[in-house]
Amino acid sequence: MEKFNIMKLKDFAKEIGVPESTVRTWRRRGEIPESCFFVIGSTVFVKVDEIRQWIAMAA
Repeated sequence: MEKFNIMKLKDFAKEIGVPESTVRTWRRRGEIPESCFFVIGSTVFVKVDEIRQWIAMAA
């Protein structure tokens, strides 16, 4: 998925060292903007560029 600069939510959680449920909670609460995610079927993906921009703005 690197070609499209996306990763599965579970892989993103592993990458940042938190449980998948934590990332899902952040998403549900709006702590991470919905624009950083998209869904295909039942699989949630993280837009890597979007999340990096959001992190940079939040810092």
